[in-house]
Amino acid sequence: MSDRVLRRFALGLRRDPVGILLLAAVTVMVAASLAAPLISGLSPVGTDFKQVLLPPNAVNWLGTDDFGRDVFTRLLYGGRASLAVAGVAVLIVMSIGVTVGIVAGYFGGPVDLVLTKVIDVLLAFPRLVLAIAVAALMGGGMVPLIIAISVVAWPAYARIIRGFTLQVAQEGYVSAARCLGTPAWKILTHHIALNLIGPILVLAMLDIGNLILAVSALSFLGLGVPPPAPEWGAMLNEGRNSMEVAPWLVLAPGLAIFIVVLAANYFGDIVRDGVEGRPVHGPRNWLRLPRRGSRTPARMPASAAQPEADAAAATPALDMRGVCISVTDRRSPYFGRRILDHVSLEVGRGESVGLIGESGSGKSTLASLALGLTRPPLALTAGSASLFGADTARWSWDDWQTVRGRTVSLVNQDPLSALNPVLRVGDQIREVMATHLAPPRDALEKRLREVLDEVHLPERVIRQFPHELSGGMRQRAVIAMAIVNRPALLIADEPTTALDVSTQIRVLDLLRGLRDRYGLALLLVSHDLRVVSRVADKVVIMRGGEVMERGEAAEIFAAAAHPYTRELIAAMPGRRMRPMQTAAE
Repeated sequence: MSDRVLRRFALGLRRDPVGILLLAAVTVMVAASLAAPLISGLSPVGTDFKQVLLPPNAVNWLGTDDFGRDVFTRLLYGGRASLAVAGVAVLIVMSIGVTVGIVAGYFGGPVDLVLTKVIDVLLAFPRLVLAIAVAALMGGGMVPLIIAISVVAWPAYARIIRGFTLQVAQEGYVSAARCLGTPAWKILTHHIALNLIGPILVLAMLDIGNLILAVSALSFLGLGVPPPAPEWGAMLNEGRNSMEVAPWLVLAPGLAIFIVVLAANYFGDIVRDGVEGRPVHGPRNWLRLPRRGSRTPARMPASAAQPEADAAAATPALDMRGVCISVTDRRSPYFGRRILDHVSLEVGRGESVGLIGESGSGKSTLASLALGLTRPPLALTAGSASLFGADTARWSWDDWQTVRGRTVSLVNQDPLSALNPVLRVGDQIREVMATHLAPPRDALEKRLREVLDEVHLPERVIRQFPHELSGGMRQRAVIAMAIVNRPALLIADEPTTALDVSTQIRVLDLLRGLRDRYGLALLLVSHDLRVVSRVADKVVIMRGGEVMERGEAAEIFAAAAHPYTRELIAAMPGRRMRPMQTAAE
C-alpha cells in the first residue's frame, strides 16, 4: 500500500507544476532550517541595538528586528523549532489516534463504548482552547507544547480511523485470518493497520498543516518556546507592534507558515486522490487478546488436537445434534426468530459431506457454528456441536484460536476478498504456519513449497500479490492457506461460486484429491447440486433453517424423496437429474 501511494503521489506531482513548486519550496525551507548554522553565521538570540529595525539589505536579507537580531537567521532557527514540534506531535498523535481507533473499531463492545466516550468528551471542547489550557497549566515550553497539541489532536484521528477499521474489519481476508487462528494482535498489525496506511498518510499530511498553525498560535500567545529562542509564531507576536515601520518582521514568518500549511494540505489532497479506499468484521473478542503459550485448549481431547494420531477412531470429525440458533438480542427487531431449527449434521473422518441450500437457508450459519464464529445477536439456544468428540459449547475464544487453521480450516467463498491485498501470497501462507507451528525457517520454506506443489501453483506465486493471480490461482492459494497445517476437517464455503466452469472443475478435483490423499473430512457448503455431486459422499438438503433430506449422494440424485430436493435436481442446468460429470467421464 505504501509503495503504491508513493508511486501515485510521484505520478501526481509529475503532472502538477504547482505541486512541484510547493514541494521545492518546502524542501528548501526544511533543508535551510536544518542547515541554519552553516547558512547563517549570525546568532539568532544575540542583540545589537545599533542595528535596530534595519530594512532588508545585502547583509541582513530580511532586515533586523527591534533588538537588532537578523530576521533571516531567526527565521531559519525558528523553522527548526516549529517543524520539530509539529513533526513530533504528528508522530505522537498518529500513534495514539491510530492505536485507539483500530482497537475500538476492531473489538467493539465495551472496549469501543469506553474509548468512544473518551473521544467524545475530548472532542466536545474547542481544540485550541483545550490546547491553551493544557499548555498554560504545564507552564509553557517545547515539551508542554508538544503534549498540549497531542492531547487535543489524537481524538479526531481515533474517530476517523475507527470508522475505517469498522469497514476493513468486515473484509474477507480479516475473517479468513480469524478462521485460520491468527492472533488478534497480528490481525491488528498485519491485516488492518497495513490496509489503513493510505488513510493514515492522508490524515497525517492534512493534519500537519493544522498542527503547524496550532504550534504557531500557542507560541504567539507566549505558551511555546520561551524567548529569546526563535519560533515562527513567537516572531509574529514580537513583530506585531512594529508592523507599520517594519512589515518584514511579520511577513517573513507569516509567509513561511502559509507556504508550509498550503503545501501540507495540497500534498494531502494529492495523496488522497492516489489512495483507493479499501474497506474490513473483526472477532468480537471484547476485552481480551488471544494469550500466547499453549496451543491446545484445556478442554480439547488429544484426538481433537492431533486427530491424525487416531484416524481410525469412530468419533466423527464434526457432530451437530438438534442445533437451534436464534436471535437473542432484545434490541433487534428480529428478537426470538429461529435461524436454525433442530438441525443435525455429521461429518465422519475422511468423509465428504455436501451441505446444500438456497440463499438464506441457514447453511453458512451452520458452518459458522462449526468454526466457533457465531456472534451476537445470534446464539446457540439448543442442541450441541462437537469437534472430534470435544464439546465446543464451552470453548473460549482462545480455545478456538488454537483449533482454527490447524484442526479445522475454512476455504472462503471469494478468494480475492479472502486474501490480504497488501501482503504477498507467500507471506500469508507463512503467517498461518507460524501462528500454529512456529517451525524453523528452513522447515517453513520447505513446507511452503510443498503446499504450493500440492495445490498445483508455481513457486513464483510466493512473491506475488493477490491481484497478480487469476481467479483459479487465487482460489488455490486460499486452499493452500487452509491446508498448510494439514487440518483434519476442511470447510469449503461456496469455493467455486466466482469461477468459470472449467476452473470450477479443477478446484473441485483438487479438493477431492486432497481428501483422498490426506483422509481429511470435508464439508462442502454450496447452492449448486452439480458442484456438490462431484465431491460429496453424502448430502444434506436445507431450506428455511431446517433439514429437508439427507442421505448418500448417489441415492439422493437417483431417487430423491423430498419434493424440494426433486425441484432442486430438476432445476440443475444442462443435464437434468444427472450430476456434473468428472473429467474422466
